[in-house]
Amino acid sequence: MSSTTKPLSLFIPTTWSQQQSSNIGPASIQSTSSSIALNSPSWSNLSFDQLSLYARRASNSSISLLTTHQNEQEEKRRKRQREKVQQVVNGFTHILLLSLNDCSLGFYRISDHIHRKVPRIVETKKKLQQTKNKVDVAILDIQDVRKNVCDIERIESFYNINKMIKLSINILKNSKK
Repeated sequence: MSSTTKPLSLFIPTTWSQQQSSNIGPASIQSTSSSIALNSPSWSNLSFDQLSLYARRASNSSISLLTTHQNEQEEKRRKRQREKVQQVVNGFTHILLLSLNDCSLGFYRISDHIHRKVPRIVETKKKLQQTKNKVDVAILDIQDVRKNVCDIERIESFYNINKMIKLSINILKNSKK
């Protein structure tokens, strides 16, 4: 086996071949066109070493592009998450304000109801108390009158008058017959 490299025919972008030619050496050493032809990679004389170097560079650049792309995606995802969290926080704040407003509105309605209704209730209670006092006086008067009527029935003279009235009625009935 020979120790020479076999050429591999591949299409390599011009930017890579320009980088390879710039890494060869200073321009003063490569003054002749034959030395440039010997030292510069040609499309027909490409070795596996050069191919692996190109593959490493391509993979490194694709990895950096991939990580850049992943970073951009991660940043977009974080931004979406922040927006969603902000929406949730805004929703919770809105609900909290509504519930607190409902509570304070409820307390306002209770207070307003008390301020509107309590004076009327107090006035009605005063009228009811006055009516109760009048009823109590009337009940006492009725009890007193009842007692007086019972006392009148027990008076002897009224008993005699009653007896005389009954006797008179009987006499009248007998006389008509």
